Formats: sequence, structure tokens, C-alpha cells
Amino acid sequence: MISFSLATVAVLSSVISQRGTARDHESKEAIAAADSGASVALLRLNRDGNALTNSPCLGISGSMLVPTEAAGDGWCPEITGSVSGATYSYRVSPKATNGTMSIVATGTSGNVSRRIDITLKGTTVGSVLAAEGVIGQEEINLSGNGDIRVGIGTNGNVESSGNSTVCGNIRHGVGKKWTKNGNASQCNGYAITEGNVSLPPVSSFMPAEIATHNTDSRLIKCVSTENPPECQKDTYSGKWTETKPFNPKTRAISVSGNELLTMGGGDYWICSLSLSGNSHLIMANGAHVRIFFDTPENCGISAGGSQISFSGNSNVESTGYKPELGEFNLPGLYLLGSSTIKTSASLSGNNGTNELIIYGPNTEITLSGNANYKGVIAGKTINDSGNGTISQDNGFEPPQIGGAILYSRQSYIECTGATASPPNANC
Repeated sequence: MISFSLATVAVLSSVISQRGTARDHESKEAIAAADSGASVALLRLNRDGNALTNSPCLGISGSMLVPTEAAGDGWCPEITGSVSGATYSYRVSPKATNGTMSIVATGTSGNVSRRIDITLKGTTVGSVLAAEGVIGQEEINLSGNGDIRVGIGTNGNVESSGNSTVCGNIRHGVGKKWTKNGNASQCNGYAITEGNVSLPPVSSFMPAEIATHNTDSRLIKCVSTENPPECQKDTYSGKWTETKPFNPKTRAISVSGNELLTMGGGDYWICSLSLSGNSHLIMANGAHVRIFFDTPENCGISAGGSQISFSGNSNVESTGYKPELGEFNLPGLYLLGSSTIKTSASLSGNNGTNELIIYGPNTEITLSGNANYKGVIAGKTINDSGNGTISQDNGFEPPQIGGAILYSRQSYIECTGATASPPNANC
């Protein structure tokens, strides 16, 4: 009897243990399914949410996403799905006036359900550039003697060393940090904040027909009766050739020595821009120049190749940049970059002030030398090892670029209370 009792206890203990293991597995699978549901909702918002002009929600009709109205409680209708044997459902809140939203997702595996609440923040290129002057989406590394007089932000870590100084707010990513070494510092009166901001892709605001409708012909030498109507319309102080200042075959702008190139067109479509020596690139008065850079793959540029190269005493100027008159018209350099190979831009000038906007969510931007920059520099990563200054004049306003709204995660909370109304109750 004693032996039988001991055996029974062992069997019961084993059964309870197995049940506990099964429940633990189901619990982990349920939370993973909930997270997957939230990720699906975020993907759909970023991919199709900008089609919501008259309806506040995305719904499902058959197998298609369609604009739909909110439910009676003001939240979007429930959408369900499955992943790896578990199921999920999610609901999306209406967009708030400050651009924030919530996704409440529930994952179910076996007899276990778990619920999470994800908050989102929507951004456009204009809103991003208005908030911060230096943005490295994945990382910012300040290792020189740079003097940064604007707010900086990243979804990753901010690493400061050397004698770098930031006179502006510092935003690091959620769960990340600002680390300073050496004599690196932040000026008094500015804050350190935490939050994620996604940089919308250049394709979200780039003209759809930029490859065929652009003003590149203004940079082409007139050589025959079949010249494009605007050939040599931009002003170039050097000797016009079939490859200078612009090579139509490689779509490369190259200005060197003491040359001066004044661009007065609208949207240009190129592969690379190189300024060296004592050269100057000037945006003509009254012009609104936007230079769009094709992907390195389409340009035949290998991994790591620079699509922007500033060196020597070269600089970029804008005759439309008149802060004293409240005019902040700057040339914009917008790089599509690549999501599969390394894309880079190298700013290593030693003199003068560059008045411009550089925006490349897929491009690693490196600053060195002693040059000064006025405007905005935004890239995948920012590495500043130079001695220059990045600043904005009082009243600075970035261009109203427009484009799609892109949402990014701001917080993650597991809901522990009972499901109620609204969907994020007890979270």
C-alpha cells in the first residue's frame, strides 16, 4: 500500500507538471500571437493607412483590406488571424488629434488568452524635420569636437565622446540610452527624452514620374540641333563637356577646383553628387531645388559607395535662405538608399557654411572636417567626428514636404484585467 501510494503521488506530480508545462507553453504562444497581431496591424496602417481619406478604419471584405467605419464604441472593427497554430484578434483606436493611436491585440493558444496594448505615434517628413535637426534613425555617434546647436534624435543609442557638445534636446530610443565619455556634454536647459520616431521613406513624397519628368537637362551640354530645350540652362563657371558638370550616362554631378554651379530647376534625378576643392553649389534665387538620388543598385554603385561626397573647401549655398526676412528656402538632397546594401554619404569639408537639407533613411551619414551646416541632417545613422557646427537660425521652418504618415511603436503594456469597454480597459 505504501509503495502504491508513493507511485500514485509520483504519477499525479508528473501529470500536474505536464499540465503546467503545457499551460506555460500556451501562455508564451498566446503572447507571441498577440504581438504578431499588433505587428500585422502596424504593417497594414503603414502600408494602406494613407488611403483612409473619408473613413477612419481599415476593415476586411473577403480577403481584401477596405476603408470602413468605426464600431459603436468608436474603435475600428475587430480583425482576426492566425499564426503558428495560435489565433489573434486586434482592434485599432481612432487617430487622436496629436497623431497617437492604440492597438489592442489578443492572442489565444489552447485555453489561454493574453492581451496587449501598443501605443503608436504617427509622423510625416515635415513633422520629423520640424522637431529635430540631427536624426540618426538607428544610431547617433558624436566622437569629435562638434558643436551641435539643434535637437538630436534616434531610435537607438546616442554615444557622445571627445569634446562634443549638444545645445538641444536629446532623444534616444525606447529602452536605449545616452552615453557620454570624455568631455562630451549637453548644454543646460535642455531635456533628455525617450521615444521612437520612424523616418518616412523618400518614396512616400518623391514624384512618381521623377525618372522621366525632371530638370536634369539643365545640366547637359548643348551639342547638336537635337539638344533638350533646357540644355545648359543652369549656370556653370567651368568648361562644359559631355561629362561635366553632369554625366547623363552615370547621372553624376561633379564640381571641382574653383568651379561654381548654380542650379535653378526644380526636381533633379541623379545618382551621385561630388564637390571638391574650392567649388560651390548654389541654389538660384527663386528656385526650389530638390535633388533625388536613385538607389545605389540602379546606379551601379557597390555597397559602401558614397552617393554624396563633400571635400576640401567646397560648400552648398542658397540665395533663398534669408533668416532675417523669415525666408528659409533650402535645397533638399533626398536619398532613396538601399535596404539591402550599405549606402553612405561623406561630408568632410573644412570651410564655409552649407545651407541644405540631407534626408536619407537608408543612408549612413558621416561628418568630419570643420565645415558648418545650417538646416537638417537625417539618415539611418549619424557619425560626427568633425569639429564643425550644426545649427538653425531663429524661426527656422523646414520645407512642407508632405508624404505619407508612418506609425512607430511607443509603448508596450500587457493587460492584466478582464476585457471590458473600451478595448484598452484594464491595460
